[in-house]
Amino acid sequence: MYKAKDNILAVWQPVGVSTNRLSQIVGERYGTLSSHTGTLDPMAEGVVIILLGDTRLKKYEYAHWQKIYEFEIIFGISTDSYDAMGLINGKSKINPSKTEIEKILSGFTGSYSQNVPMYSAVKLKGKKLFERAHAGEILENTPVKKGEIFNLSLKRYSAVYLKSCTKDIIKRLNFVKGNFRQKPIISQWEKLAGTEKKVIKAKFEVEMSKGLYVRSLSQDICKKLDCLGFTYSIVRNKNGIYGREEAISTKELFGSRHDFDNFVSGVKS
Repeated sequence: MYKAKDNILAVWQPVGVSTNRLSQIVGERYGTLSSHTGTLDPMAEGVVIILLGDTRLKKYEYAHWQKIYEFEIIFGISTDSYDAMGLINGKSKINPSKTEIEKILSGFTGSYSQNVPMYSAVKLKGKKLFERAHAGEILENTPVKKGEIFNLSLKRYSAVYLKSCTKDIIKRLNFVKGNFRQKPIISQWEKLAGTEKKVIKAKFEVEMSKGLYVRSLSQDICKKLDCLGFTYSIVRNKNGIYGREEAISTKELFGSRHDFDNFVSGVKS
C-alpha cells in the first residue's frame, strides 16, 4: 500500500467518479475515515487531495490552495451545464480568431467574480442548484463566487472534426456514475457523431484561487468574445504543491478500471 505522507494523499481522479465517492473508497482502502479538500466535476480529471484519519478534520486548512487547470472550449455550441454533460441549448456559426481570444485573456487576471453553473452542488436556500434545475427551476442569476485568477493563457487553437469530439464525449459520458441525464445527453451527441463539420477548439491554462468553476470561466470567455461555446474537457494539473507527478493513480490503488469501477459501485470482487 502506498504510504500517505502526514495522512495527505494526492490522487489522480479519473473521469466519471465523484470526488466524494473517491474519498470514501480511498479511506476504506486505508482502513480509516477520510475527507477531501475540493471536488472535481464528473467530466473532469486531475489531482484531488484526500485527507486520512484525524487529518481529515483539518480539511479547511488545506482547501485554500491554488489550482492549475488545462481546459478546452469548443466554440459554436452551448449547453445548459456549460460542459459536455449538458443538453445543447444553442448553436452558432460565429467563431473567434486566435488573435481575438488572446486579446481578451489579460482582462481576466486579478480579482474575478463569476456566476456559478446552474448544474452545480452550490446551495441556495438549503437546496442544491442542480436539484432546482432537475425540478424545472432555472434561475436568471445564480449565486456569485469571488476569487482571483493569477494566470490565464491560450495554449492551442485548432480546427477539429466534430465527429471525433462527439465520439470522445460519448466515451467519457459512459464512465460517469450516478444520475446525470446521461441517456438524453448521449443521444444528442450521437446525432452529431456522423457529421463531417469542423469546429474550433481552443485549449487554455489557468491558475486560480479555490472555489471557482472552470465551466463558468469558459462561459465568461465566450461572452467576452460574443460567441457560444462549451467546456469540452477539464484537467486539474496541480492542487497546491501537488502535481501530476506526485499524484497516485487509481490503478495503483485499486487495479484496472474495471476493478476500480467495482469499488466505486460497492461490488465485491
